[in-house]
Amino acid sequence: MPVRGRILPTASVCLATLLPLSTVPGSAFAEERGAPVPSPTASVRAHLERLDEIADRNGGHRASGSEGYRESLAYAETVLERAGYHTERRPFRFLYTETLEERLTLADGTTRTVVLTGYSPSTPEGGLETTVAVPAGSGSERQGCAPGDYAGTPVRDRVALVVDGGCSLDDKQRVAADAGAAAVLVANDGPGELYGWLARPQEARIPIAGVSRRTGEELAEEAARERPVTLAIRSLTEERVTENLIATGRTGDPEHTVVSGAHLDSVPEAPGINDNGVAVAVLLDTAVRMARLPGGQRNRLVFALWGAEEFGMVGSRHYVRSLSPSARDDIELYLNLEMIGSPNHGLFVLDGTAPDEQTGAVPPPGSAEIEERLRDAFSARGRTARPSGAEGRSDYAPFMEAGIPVGGLYGGSFETKTAEEAALWGGTAGEPYDACYHLPCDDIDNYSPAGAEAHRSAFADVLGHFARHRLSSGGTP
Repeated sequence: MPVRGRILPTASVCLATLLPLSTVPGSAFAEERGAPVPSPTASVRAHLERLDEIADRNGGHRASGSEGYRESLAYAETVLERAGYHTERRPFRFLYTETLEERLTLADGTTRTVVLTGYSPSTPEGGLETTVAVPAGSGSERQGCAPGDYAGTPVRDRVALVVDGGCSLDDKQRVAADAGAAAVLVANDGPGELYGWLARPQEARIPIAGVSRRTGEELAEEAARERPVTLAIRSLTEERVTENLIATGRTGDPEHTVVSGAHLDSVPEAPGINDNGVAVAVLLDTAVRMARLPGGQRNRLVFALWGAEEFGMVGSRHYVRSLSPSARDDIELYLNLEMIGSPNHGLFVLDGTAPDEQTGAVPPPGSAEIEERLRDAFSARGRTARPSGAEGRSDYAPFMEAGIPVGGLYGGSFETKTAEEAALWGGTAGEPYDACYHLPCDDIDNYSPAGAEAHRSAFADVLGHFARHRLSSGGTP
């Protein structure tokens, strides 16, 4: 039941009954806690096979609010409980959206890739056929962030074409709508297509989607020739319920808690093996091994699997906002894992000092120390990691906003690997780190065991350190 440019009324949603543990596929580990644990590579693979099987029998995905997600959560819960952790499901409501159609057709009948912005209104069924309007200015005037950007440009009932940057997608959509545009396309100012979400979907008035820089250049040429294009972007949007899974260690000082997390959900279009099953598998493997270390931990360990990350980091935001002031102060630091098995992988560490390019926010004090330890962990194994800026695109963002020191590992997604990076890490220059990002081919064959192991070992080393020690900036080294 396609929805045309509106949000469905709030549904009467109740928490779904989850599968009993007896129906969940077997754990990657033996049920007895004293049984031998497989090698990291073998256990990560076993977890991924379970997640891939779950997606296969649930429409090809594990998106939050779906049966595939519920089975994934039940599986992870089983693994963590058997390892001895106290587990808790924390439900929350969120706005689910699923893409029904993405199509951009030029006048000659050829198509170009277009990516519907999350929570965008839909075009009419069959698409919107009209010409493209490009703001007449240069530089920031091409970003469509202010009404004056469209001065002198006939935009009414056309598709406005703007460049990314300068303001939020919500603002670009609002300014274009005020100018009379029928829809707005945002061309990426970096490599690949532009992916994004509307932060205020209830205020959205016209469809909005992203395209690559190259497609933006082609559309500008079409606009100069007054040649029509057909844009068809449609989605289903409705309120649903999902859950975070929080696993807490039974030893360690709760006033010095180290939280590690990864999002458990996939997008509705993909099985989500690299995005973000590899991170989930590494988190589960590491949690089991940490539980078996003799003598317990000095600091309390918490392992979190987030729901609805693919819908705007809703799960991690819900967790942070639910913390009391004292519970927030008890969190020593947060470690995030995101897409750490990309087939054409990079070895990226969250930059602990660089400001977010969009907001200007800087990671809290202590983050640079975490970055240094992660980079040293790679160096100890003869690998070189590079810093990745805090772009607010993963679950570290809510912790960072709350003033909690953050660190993270990232293997790359739709961005293009450079020749320098290929010389450093191997792989293919000029190709995306993950060509199956948010696509059905993100299945069991879409990850690099070597990349996953490089990230896993660095994460395990640093988590092991912070299980025994505190941040130098926040307590006794």
